[in-house]
Amino acid sequence: MASGNAAIVSGSLTDSIRTFSATVAAEMAEVVFGSPHYNVLFFIGTLLFVLTFLINLSGDFILLRLRERIQGRTK
Repeated sequence: MASGNAAIVSGSLTDSIRTFSATVAAEMAEVVFGSPHYNVLFFIGTLLFVLTFLINLSGDFILLRLRERIQGRTK
């Protein structure tokens, strides 16, 4: 919501955008269950989950490698 919550896609990086989570939150209550629009919103939610999971997994991997490197030097 802080990014401007604009529903129109623009080519400029300085224009307002709408995030995945804001799109799902704004449109889920008004969409017909089982419609293509509902399926796209569900896909956006699934994509958001997968991206968040991969970012967290890579962050854990990086921190594990850093922890091993730091503890290896102090011993």
